[in-house]
Amino acid sequence: MKAPRNIISALAISSCVAFSTNALADDMPPEPTAQYDFLLGDWDLEAATMLPDQTLLPGSGVMNVYVVHEGHTLQADMRVEFENGTGFIGSTMRTYDPVNENWAVSWIPAGSQASAGATAVWQEDRMVETWPTGQDQFGPFETTLTFSDITEDRFVVSQDYRYVNGPVIEGVWQYVATRRDVTVIED
Repeated sequence: MKAPRNIISALAISSCVAFSTNALADDMPPEPTAQYDFLLGDWDLEAATMLPDQTLLPGSGVMNVYVVHEGHTLQADMRVEFENGTGFIGSTMRTYDPVNENWAVSWIPAGSQASAGATAVWQEDRMVETWPTGQDQFGPFETTLTFSDITEDRFVVSQDYRYVNGPVIEGVWQYVATRRDVTVIED
């Protein structure tokens, strides 16, 4: 596993369990380049995806998050398997854009086309990614992916559809991430 670094300044962090205290401060928003620092490391996931009848299909998985591109991009590799045997493998790339003062986000699922064009900004105590407009049998919708309840060892994610004609479907895709135990074996 690659050693995590502060995303833009590429300062070395001594351990995968380190994170930016600014990203978790209650009294002030984190510095823009540290907004996703809470993601760095290895995570166990308890996940669910919504089926067409709006019931949830549970699953579990793992995620490894580290920096690439000389510290300018955060990469999250994810593998999830659902109780019915389906699942996915993919990576999300997040790069801070100082000109637009937001994050550019792309999802790259294994064996499929990439989804790009999302932006992310810190809103109050959460990180919110907004994806390009989609369309299904109910009409056009905006997808948001919200990271909330962020602590050093846990966070919650919910993907919601906000339809142009008004309705909101919350939790279309959701997971709770818990930091994996990192055991150091001494020789």
